[in-house]
Amino acid sequence: MARRIPSLDGLRAISIALVLLGHLGGTRNFPAAFGFLRPYAYLGVRVFFVISGYLITGLLLREREHTGHLDLLEFYRRRAYRIFPAAYLYMLVMAVLHWRSLTLSQLLVAFTYLSSYFHSPWILGHLWSLSVEEQFYLLWPFALAFAFAVRKRMAIFAIAFCPLLRVAFHFLHLQGRDFYFPTVLDAIATGCLLAILWDELKAYDRFLLSRAALVLPAVVLAVPLLHARFDGYVGQAMYEVFGLTLMHLAIAGIVYNAIRLNWRWLNLKPVVWLGLISYSLYLWQQPFIDRASTNWWNAFPANVILALLCAAASYYLVEKTFLQLRNRKTSPPASGVAAPSDSPALNVH
Repeated sequence: MARRIPSLDGLRAISIALVLLGHLGGTRNFPAAFGFLRPYAYLGVRVFFVISGYLITGLLLREREHTGHLDLLEFYRRRAYRIFPAAYLYMLVMAVLHWRSLTLSQLLVAFTYLSSYFHSPWILGHLWSLSVEEQFYLLWPFALAFAFAVRKRMAIFAIAFCPLLRVAFHFLHLQGRDFYFPTVLDAIATGCLLAILWDELKAYDRFLLSRAALVLPAVVLAVPLLHARFDGYVGQAMYEVFGLTLMHLAIAGIVYNAIRLNWRWLNLKPVVWLGLISYSLYLWQQPFIDRASTNWWNAFPANVILALLCAAASYYLVEKTFLQLRNRKTSPPASGVAAPSDSPALNVH
């Protein structure tokens, strides 16, 4: 079994905390003074995207290095065990509880992972990010398998092209453009590029591992707050092209720094635990953290407590059960091959 990547679960914990804080703004009993945190929910998802691109690419690169090829079928089997059980359980529960308000088309969109292209009600709305992830899982391994020699160029092209596509969609007034796979792919591609360039980046450790790197989290936290100040078409284009791109690169720098330096506070047991349940927590926070509802279970802090309880149950009863089943039925990628402690291709769950 590959060793866990230091600090990665801690970074996942930060990501889900940003999502929770962003969604809590405007809910009952949550301090109004923290309403400025709403844009950070989207930031939290972007951090997840960068981490996902880095992890999956590292896994695939390591497999190819040690086996000479990519076993796509095995990759999809492992992803299915990891992603589908918890997600489909959530969707089924929501379908049963809200069968009167949900339409068949809305359920089909959710169950087929097409939420990034269609408007969904709040309880299913967050599945757009899972839709993006699944499209990435489907396309990127094939791209690496058949165009491995140009992997770096593909990642750079996505990073450069997606912002331009966002600007074009903005001028066309396309609804939901911020959730389409082609318009958010650059966040994932930045993580992919981080894994591809991992060894080359060590030449820049003087900056990336120094105190000067503290500018990176400052950039990441500043971009969402500055978004509202980018008025008009020109301002929006500046944000879409430069603001988000700079934010993604800064997130990648933070991931590199955190893993190489193995930040102690990111590896504290409570922080790691929150990172471990972050996937289930992302799924289950949505029905409880609803600023449009007046139900008692949507009021702070009951909403957070209930979301944590459901997430813990989902993690221990569903996620872990299927991960154990997966490990019994499928072989781990590049099994038996040791990896250095700071490798980008360690345990991906």
